[in-house]
Amino acid sequence: MTKSKQQHTAREYDIAKNEAEWLELRKKGLGGSDIGTMLGLNVYKSPYQLWLEKTGQIEAPDISDKIAIQVGNELEDLVARIFTQQTGMTVQRDNKTHYHKDYPFLLANIDRKIVGEKALLECKTTSAFNKQQWEDDEIPASYIMQVQHYLNVLDYDKAYIAVIIGNHDFVWKEIQRDDELIEMYTNEAIKFWNENVLKNVAPEIDGSLATKEALNLVDYEPINTLPMYKV
Repeated sequence: MTKSKQQHTAREYDIAKNEAEWLELRKKGLGGSDIGTMLGLNVYKSPYQLWLEKTGQIEAPDISDKIAIQVGNELEDLVARIFTQQTGMTVQRDNKTHYHKDYPFLLANIDRKIVGEKALLECKTTSAFNKQQWEDDEIPASYIMQVQHYLNVLDYDKAYIAVIIGNHDFVWKEIQRDDELIEMYTNEAIKFWNENVLKNVAPEIDGSLATKEALNLVDYEPINTLPMYKV
């Protein structure tokens, strides 16, 4: 992976005062959930829709009123508490937006830090219908990429992911840092940000429902008024 020095004063993190500020920070780069989307792992959003959002052509949909999102937010503390009960590890809430030291458009908002380790905890909830996605060593691919992204941005060694499944089961797993995987996705992220977002060049339009819905929201004249980081 070829690295280049950033052309601005390095910032390790920002702390948003409210949700509106947090949403503005997210527009300046690629966060954990964006990585799976960029790689085509998100069935609900396509790389093309992500590109439209990051170039300011459409607003990211407000999903804060969806019941699944509200339940997930409310249960995050419970997931963290059960994880502590089962493992004995102490966790600490983290409210920062972290920036990668070399690529400041790579952002991380983690759920919890593990006290005394270079490690983090990602908290999830899911339906009982998704139980098979968590059996044995299985973890949904988009979540694996989200966690590896966080390990990359924070330069951590490992992560834990914990999930309440259908309000009946609780599972937690350890995820080791995978430098080969990190290098792969980082190269793709650099390409997406520099070649697609900053240059307003659309990624390949696929036939997904998310892309079709996004196409209905925009004119085809690129609009880009956002301040962007370039490496």
